[in-house]
Amino acid sequence: MSSADPCIAALNREWSRLCTQEAPTHWRVDAGTLAEVLAAIPERPDEVLGTLLRRRSQGDELAGRVVLQAMLGKLVLLAAHDPHHCAADYVTECWVQLCRYPLARRPRRIAANLALDTRRALWSIAAPPLLIDPAVLDELAPPAVIDTVALIRAATRLGLIDRPAGACLVAVYCLGLRSHEAAAKLAISPELVRWRNARSIRRLAPHAATLAAVA
Repeated sequence: MSSADPCIAALNREWSRLCTQEAPTHWRVDAGTLAEVLAAIPERPDEVLGTLLRRRSQGDELAGRVVLQAMLGKLVLLAAHDPHHCAADYVTECWVQLCRYPLARRPRRIAANLALDTRRALWSIAAPPLLIDPAVLDELAPPAVIDTVALIRAATRLGLIDRPAGACLVAVYCLGLRSHEAAAKLAISPELVRWRNARSIRRLAPHAATLAAVA
């Protein structure tokens, strides 16, 4: 797994747009831009990561995004040695872990702990995820949702979302499963299902016209 992975590439493109923003003054990380905040993490990792995670626990998603960017290199390495999970799985699970990181209990070695927690959560799955492949969904979905299936299939074909993301959308919006039911079917956590679907909807919304034309 390399940085050429579509998920990693998309995150890096997003970061290239974000990195020149001024860091909020209430972060108090002694850095001007988001790029400078990221650069400060190797020098004082627990101090900066701890501050960002504390802000994330208070609802600041931008602070969490900087933490995720800091973790990307390690997530790519972990995915490269995992035959069952892709980089997108590691990114998604890392977001879940950083959102609930117990900072008061584990204020040291934060980056290492996040990486281990992410790996442990994914590797705790006994079997590879059972994906609902958008390519064969005509056999699974009732006729009323075939148009939705076609849109999801087109989105995966165009590379707008990956196959695991498409599976989550199908499970919830085509098969009518609740998050915990979809999670059991896909062998992932309910949080992961909800996060993937929210991310996919945001990603696909600007391409609605294109998808409708090619579905």
